[in-house]
Amino acid sequence: MTVGERIKKERERFSISQTELAQKIGVSKQTLYKYETNIITNIPSDTIERTANVLNCSPAYLMGWDDEEPSKIIQYYNQLNDIGKHEAEKRVEELTYLPQYTLGIKAAHNDYINEPGELEKMRDDLANLKRPDV
Repeated sequence: MTVGERIKKERERFSISQTELAQKIGVSKQTLYKYETNIITNIPSDTIERTANVLNCSPAYLMGWDDEEPSKIIQYYNQLNDIGKHEAEKRVEELTYLPQYTLGIKAAHNDYINEPGELEKMRDDLANLKRPDV
């Protein structure tokens, strides 16, 4: 996939018109059209950076150096202002306190196995372990 195809794909994913994206990145609609259709392939790096910022992805993804598409959670997070980002971080942290949303303990090592009560604690922990959904 070319840089232009990636730009178009991400633009369409966000339902942004060519006119709107062109205005946001500081180029004409015609220039953006030429980028997306690969008529112009030598896109200035500052334009790539602005485009990636608007489309909530990395410049490396647009350039084809990183094939991993941006995750939805990162896309949503990047759309938030500072207050929203702070709230989002708090909510994600809160989810980690709920056992149904966490992976839990996968393995344990106990250096104090010979101390009184430790073997029973280990057995209890093992009995409470659940296999994560795969």
